[in-house]
Amino acid sequence: MEIYRPGRVDAKLLKDVLGEFNLAPENEILMLPHGDVIARECRHLYFWGAVDEKTQKMGICLAQNEDIPKTRIISVGRCNAACPYCKRDCQFITGDGVPIAAVPVSLLDIAAICEGAVARNEIPRFSGGDPVMYHKQVLALAKYLFKRHGVRSSIAHNGSASAWVTQMIPYLSSAAIDLKAVPEKIGEIMGVGSRGPVMYQRSLDTQHSLSSAGVFLDVRTPVFGDTSIEEMFRLAGDIIRVNSLSHTFWTWRLYKPVMGCEFQVPDRDIVVGMMKEISVSCPNLWMGLRAKWVSGGMLFVRNGEGGNNG
Repeated sequence: MEIYRPGRVDAKLLKDVLGEFNLAPENEILMLPHGDVIARECRHLYFWGAVDEKTQKMGICLAQNEDIPKTRIISVGRCNAACPYCKRDCQFITGDGVPIAAVPVSLLDIAAICEGAVARNEIPRFSGGDPVMYHKQVLALAKYLFKRHGVRSSIAHNGSASAWVTQMIPYLSSAAIDLKAVPEKIGEIMGVGSRGPVMYQRSLDTQHSLSSAGVFLDVRTPVFGDTSIEEMFRLAGDIIRVNSLSHTFWTWRLYKPVMGCEFQVPDRDIVVGMMKEISVSCPNLWMGLRAKWVSGGMLFVRNGEGGNNG
């Protein structure tokens, strides 16, 4: 399996840092390839635009905006949730819907991927699956990057592990944390059944830890056809209650049809209307609608106003 444009690793430092966690460079974790390449995927931190005055005035963040940081996605191949609409069995699928199995990759190779990303001025972002499944490995790699370059990484996490996230905080510049639904629905959305309310509270605890530490926080919520404005108002209330809004963003993600799932597809215009109505009542909370994954951008809304990226 090919890995994407690796860089040069400080072998001694990596060995020393991994040793603090009883790990070794040759240890492996499962990774999700993008196509047939590990870590080929790169994404912009669209929510970062909420702190940029030019972007705020535009009300929209586009992928072509070079001021928006890029992240190199380091996707692990295990997860502690089972969202039915997510990557099946922690696997990517091709455009034809054919699953691509997760593959073992050494920590040395992952460090090399991160080194290449840093050299290209990209932020390594540990995603998944979910990075908590390799909590020691991800913590060690993030610490290595900080000690080697002074670089802080990013994570995309389902919010279930506030204690681990607290350990990660010194090595993070940003974090995307899921808050997938109101307590009575989140168990179905995450595929965790009766554990849903516990997952909901854990997400709030995780958000609060990050926000209190000044880490730029992106709270992510999928929106379905039957998601009501009352439900989103409830989520907004909890996000505002536990976080510092000066560095908190709320991303709404439109559900797109997945074979085998019975979730309803939302109407984009209705969702935008809901977002603007909530924004009027929550004027200090930056919100965004993320609907395009390849070359699109994000619609920003604050105080009931925003742009439109078509």
